[in-house]
Amino acid sequence: MRRALAAACLWAAASATAASATAASAQPAAAAPPRYTVSVLTFGQGNVVYERFGHNALRIRDALTGSDLAYNWGMFDFAQPNFLGRFLSGDTQYWVQAFPAPWLIDHYAGEDRETVEQVLALTPEQAAALARAVERNALDEFKYYRYEYFRDNCSTRVRDALDTVLGGALRTQFSVGRTPWTYRSESVRLTAADGLAQAGIDLALGPRADEALTPWDAMFIPMRLRDYLRQVTVPSASGGTTPLVVSDSVLYRARRPAELAERRGLSIGAWGPILGAWMVLLIPLSAASRSRLRVPAAVMAALWYGGTGLIGLVLLGMWLGSAHEFWYANLNLLLVSPLGLVAAWPATRAILRGRADRLSTVLVGVVATLALLGLAVGLLGVQVMGGPLLLLLPAHLGLALAYWRRTR
Repeated sequence: MRRALAAACLWAAASATAASATAASAQPAAAAPPRYTVSVLTFGQGNVVYERFGHNALRIRDALTGSDLAYNWGMFDFAQPNFLGRFLSGDTQYWVQAFPAPWLIDHYAGEDRETVEQVLALTPEQAAALARAVERNALDEFKYYRYEYFRDNCSTRVRDALDTVLGGALRTQFSVGRTPWTYRSESVRLTAADGLAQAGIDLALGPRADEALTPWDAMFIPMRLRDYLRQVTVPSASGGTTPLVVSDSVLYRARRPAELAERRGLSIGAWGPILGAWMVLLIPLSAASRSRLRVPAAVMAALWYGGTGLIGLVLLGMWLGSAHEFWYANLNLLLVSPLGLVAAWPATRAILRGRADRLSTVLVGVVATLALLGLAVGLLGVQVMGGPLLLLLPAHLGLALAYWRRTR
């Protein structure tokens, strides 16, 4: 009996073991973790004017090698030979460089720039393809590219790399429809803290900068790309769809003021009417004021006509001699005509003498007329000129009136 019971127990144990082994072999093997984890790092505004547009990078973590790299397409060097000349001509060379991601994140946190990381739901094949592509792009023979601040910059490079591995899904979704933004409005909005730079950018841009942007084009701003990625869905393993962004976290929250949500006009726009009023105050009301204000009026004429004429000469040169297409056909030349350089000395001399001559009268009249033509063009909507008009037109008219009164 005992032998029979023992044999039965051994048989039961063996059966249970075999059943367990059979069940275990029937279970699917656990899926191996993906090798690559891809995320987009978006850094908010900084202090320098070109940092006002934000920045971004692609972060790729490799579980096999343990590397954690952030690919940054925003590299440039002021010490490059003829950097200023190449920038003005539209041939600025930028490059992509891989940095240890934790170091890059700490670097931007040290500059008090908000940092957001968006982990993406790419398939293993997509992530591997992206990793290979950016690694190759960072090689010395491929890393350089001709930078265009609106159409080929750090953000559009990240956008295009993602669009490629997603089979064109981003371009397909976001090339339809128009946003309320333009290249001009985005530039003016983001540089509001730097009044002179903001005014210079608004003055430099021609009518092409006023075309309404598609969402695809608007992604030249890293923060816009970040926001649009939150709307993207991709096919899931179950057959449905899933958000492209599976994790969206703030790695560092900046202490600086948040970026403006809307355009607020030129930060120094109020100086236009003030300067115009100053020009009017140079008009003599008596013989004593005619003598006392003669030199200040002459100095103002020299500075104003000479300064606006020089700016106009730069804008004209950028139109005719550079690859910056968004500077072409710039109607702000009506407000900063190169003729100002020609008018500066005759107008100054006439004011000092207190006597008009034909040359100075014609030149001052033409410069003022061009400024008024700029007002008409701005009202017709051919180009958005509200900021430059507010800043420059009052002074043009005030100085023309002061010239007329001081030379009669």
